[in-house]
Amino acid sequence: MKKQVTALGLSLILGVSLTACGGASAGDASAGGGPSYQWTAANAQPAGGSWDDALIEFSRLLSEKSDGAIQLTVYSGAQLASEKESIEGVQMGTIDFAICSTASLSSFTDSNNVWDLPYLFQDLESARTALLSDASEPLLAALSEAGIKGLSYWENGIYAIGSTKPIRSLDDMKNLRIRAIDSALQADTYTAMGANAVVLAWGDIYTAIQQGVIDAISSTTVVNMHNSNFEEVAPYITLTDHAYSPAPLLMSQTLWDSLPENIRQIVQQAATEAQQYEFRAMDDSFTTAKEKMTEAGAEFIDVDTAAFAAAVQPIYDRYVGTSGIDAATVETLRNAGNQ
Repeated sequence: MKKQVTALGLSLILGVSLTACGGASAGDASAGGGPSYQWTAANAQPAGGSWDDALIEFSRLLSEKSDGAIQLTVYSGAQLASEKESIEGVQMGTIDFAICSTASLSSFTDSNNVWDLPYLFQDLESARTALLSDASEPLLAALSEAGIKGLSYWENGIYAIGSTKPIRSLDDMKNLRIRAIDSALQADTYTAMGANAVVLAWGDIYTAIQQGVIDAISSTTVVNMHNSNFEEVAPYITLTDHAYSPAPLLMSQTLWDSLPENIRQIVQQAATEAQQYEFRAMDDSFTTAKEKMTEAGAEFIDVDTAAFAAAVQPIYDRYVGTSGIDAATVETLRNAGNQ
């Protein structure tokens, strides 16, 4: 079901990107004599991360495959917009491309809420298998109902919990004030674990932990924690693996619809090839982040995930059959992950 776009002043975005959006640049021509395209891509995560690296690779592939006709400028580190603003910009046509987590799409469409279910997959390997299977295609295509073209699923990773004190069992979650994103399903997941969910924007997390507003952070991954130096204030990293977060590469549906078929094919091919690049970059980033966080004094904790998974079963009872999540999709994705 399509949800209403919230009003947002996009004057900064428009100032940067309006002349670059909407297709071919007037008066320009490619090396082959055809039109040229100047596009923008927004990424709220820091430069140098896997999303940034993959977007740069996507930009390179677009230029290579089009003989220089397509030039994509990547704005990472929220230079252009926050994650929510990026999605709005793509939806409105003021931003051409954006990368985001599926959880951030919940304010725009419920078609991808199934990915928010806790312990939908048993591990990273099965999650990726499902993501790359035909089972994920209808979910990507469904983004069109929100005025967004879904090109391919990249990855945000597996969730962990960073905290100011060790979490070694489910009992340690009781009354823990834990950061969550603005998602009722994810907030309810932490409640089912015994914690108190506190919705916070990404930029407010570090200070909130310092000031004791929250005790822990989640709805994110180890790599993202390290990119923002959260181990400095939350040095206990519990590998709960309680959710898998895909990251769809989004494109303005208006822009997509305006393009000739040959350019569409180039865009889709580049997005698909960049997907594998992003997976490799994510694996490398996780290894590096874990090493550096350990060197800085962080402690990584393995837990009995079966106990956590059992605790959140009520989430399935509450949400499957509502919020755009149907039992058949859950079963299809799980079966695909076990292939």
